[in-house]
Amino acid sequence: MRMTGPRVKIVRRFGNIQLPGLTRKAAKKRQNPPGQHGANHRRKASEYREHLDEKQKVRLNYGISERQMRIYMKAAISSKLDTGLRLIQLLESRLDNVVFRAGYGATIPAARQLVNHGHILVNGRKVDIASFQVRPNDVITLRERSKKIQVVIDCFATPSLARPSYLEVVDANAMSVKMTSLPAHEDVPITDLKDNLIIEYYSRMV
Repeated sequence: MRMTGPRVKIVRRFGNIQLPGLTRKAAKKRQNPPGQHGANHRRKASEYREHLDEKQKVRLNYGISERQMRIYMKAAISSKLDTGLRLIQLLESRLDNVVFRAGYGATIPAARQLVNHGHILVNGRKVDIASFQVRPNDVITLRERSKKIQVVIDCFATPSLARPSYLEVVDANAMSVKMTSLPAHEDVPITDLKDNLIIEYYSRMV
């Protein structure tokens, strides 16, 4: 189940860590966790809680369900690559995330809406599946009529985040972007991500 409530509450819940895929907003007014007793509540950071929080940060940032997260973990564990790296590659290569990181949308939810509504082309073909895995050498662009949407034009000109190393603008006027390689650890926009804790969390479940 995806988070549909106030997104800033999630940011506050994790100590105001930035989750750029989820929201551009920061909890400037309220620095304490959400809830009636948030200002005075000091939760014990158990080992389980640390593992759970790290997993939740990733899941909520990318806007995926628990079921999807487990599927990605199973694929990462069965891969011959480093498990943490493969998990990152699978998450960052999702079409909705690539559309966000390319600068077409201000957040992943906004990018997912563009995908779901058929605005996005991959190698010239419409793809409206948010979980579609983009591969190296794939070119992402917009349908012709979609290039006239002002909010998309503005986002592409000034993206929320700097474009990652695995994406390259092929033609700024045509607003086309190419995936040049698979994502790496440093491409994840979540500060101090501890993927080892996520792997440990799921190790007994998948």
